[in-house]
Amino acid sequence: MTRLRYDLFPTEMGWVAALSTDSGLRRLALKPLPQEAMDELGSAASGASLDPDALEDVRLRLEAHFRGEDGAFDQVPLDLEDAPPFFKAAWEACRRIPRGETRSYQWLAAQAGNPRASRAAGQAMAKNRLAVIIPCHRVIGSNGGLHGYGGGGLEKKARLLQMERVGPGNGAEPASVPGPTTGPEPVPAEAVRPPSPRPASPLGARTARSSGRR
Repeated sequence: MTRLRYDLFPTEMGWVAALSTDSGLRRLALKPLPQEAMDELGSAASGASLDPDALEDVRLRLEAHFRGEDGAFDQVPLDLEDAPPFFKAAWEACRRIPRGETRSYQWLAAQAGNPRASRAAGQAMAKNRLAVIIPCHRVIGSNGGLHGYGGGGLEKKARLLQMERVGPGNGAEPASVPGPTTGPEPVPAEAVRPPSPRPASPLGARTARSSGRR
């Protein structure tokens, strides 16, 4: 039986909810509020146990990444479940895009083995359930335009790209990328629901600790 573990913690870019199995990281959501991040995990987290230690490496890599350092996400083991082979190939190609750079959907399709499948490459990015770890925000249109971003919309996509290019606190954020660059505000523990079925309230305590952990 597959063991599921999760953690919830704040970062400079929002709240992260992460879910892992024995095989690797299965889900990662980045949202403005903790409950939104947990909801993004959905039924995939049903029965998961709170285990900060199991996901500490992911947390430390994300924190380093948002500080402007190299999180080396390509070293994070992933559990891609039973995704279609083309999607897996597209996700792996996406992981190879360097920080601070972008690639087109056409490039991604070619790297995944089918240069004519730009639309399918876009679908693979839309189905990405590992925000930032699989950096689908680095995939843009061939004309340089930003397209949809399932990890939080075009505003979040633009913020992530800007952060990676100039680093946190280095240079003014352009007017087209609104929003704060500081970490999320603390949220009351009772505002966050744990995965179903409800464990004996570890998530509430975890959220309270996370609110003060920087």
